[in-house]
Amino acid sequence: METLLQALSAALRPAETPAAVEEGLKFRASVAVVLRPRGSELEVLVIQRAVRRGDRWSGHAALPGGKAEASDRDPVATAVRETFEEVGLDLSGARVLGALPEHPRAFWRRWERMAVTPVVFVFEGEAALTLNAREVQSVTWVPLAALRSPRHTGRFWWWWRPSRRVPLRVPFLLPRWRYESLLIWGMTHAILSDLLRALGRAP
Repeated sequence: METLLQALSAALRPAETPAAVEEGLKFRASVAVVLRPRGSELEVLVIQRAVRRGDRWSGHAALPGGKAEASDRDPVATAVRETFEEVGLDLSGARVLGALPEHPRAFWRRWERMAVTPVVFVFEGEAALTLNAREVQSVTWVPLAALRSPRHTGRFWWWWRPSRRVPLRVPFLLPRWRYESLLIWGMTHAILSDLLRALGRAP
């Protein structure tokens, strides 16, 4: 397991580098990709967001995290603070392996006007979680083996509306994972796919 984690760290970029200023962005954010060793396998912490009116990600499967604040020195600090606020998990002493590529990418960033840095942590031991009911409905430790399994993999149609002022909706056939009660798709799917690719480069 240690060899695998070291190889994964080598495949990632440093996470402590302050995020670059990018013109046109509305905000920056960080999410925590929290890995937990279980025997010879790894699990990742996935939350289901609380159902809230006005929240565009209401009820979605997601990774803990949120917007960067001026007091956050780097993306790691944002991910640590937001994870503690949402699920009560203190990552301040956890091992930081590095950062995955930012999301959204290229085309979507023009529309979303945000940039999210996924920071990969390794959490050892048992996690006593206290959920912020306003933001998080539930938490699931998802085995990475499940995300590699065809049994949990599929696609579904999603209709995108470019603007509230434009009634046109554009269909996209998007990949997804279904694990227990979770439907993992969108940015969370893209981030975890990057994680699996990085692990695939490890010996």
